[in-house]
Amino acid sequence: MTFYGRLGGGAFVNGRPIKASGAAALSEGSVGTGLSNRASTEHVAVLISVIMAEGGVFYRNASGALMLAYAAAGRLLGYVEEHMNAWDCLAGMLLVEEAGGTVLKPDPRTVLREGTLVIAGGNNIFPTLRALCTEAFRN
Repeated sequence: MTFYGRLGGGAFVNGRPIKASGAAALSEGSVGTGLSNRASTEHVAVLISVIMAEGGVFYRNASGALMLAYAAAGRLLGYVEEHMNAWDCLAGMLLVEEAGGTVLKPDPRTVLREGTLVIAGGNNIFPTLRALCTEAFRN
């Protein structure tokens, strides 16, 4: 399976266009969650707890890049990770946007050196994901 996309040119898997989820509720699918050694394990535990409290399910396969591709293809409602390195997430974030989804824009001045918070998903679920991350990732 090959996911690919181009700025302004769409997102595809094996030559077929993909589209981010149109779901509006967490109960309509699964949310990919990541864990970085540069972030607090407790924060991820809180995130999973609030996802489940909202009727959602979490999914983790140890590859943030692949889960971003799954979010772009609508296989996941979205993907969140408190910290990712630029080289692990920027292509996947482009896929989500090109598939009609929304991503939290990284700061171009710091993303290469410091990494970024990743919140990505379908347009309808993105505000919920962002609110849950704000709650879970408080310091």
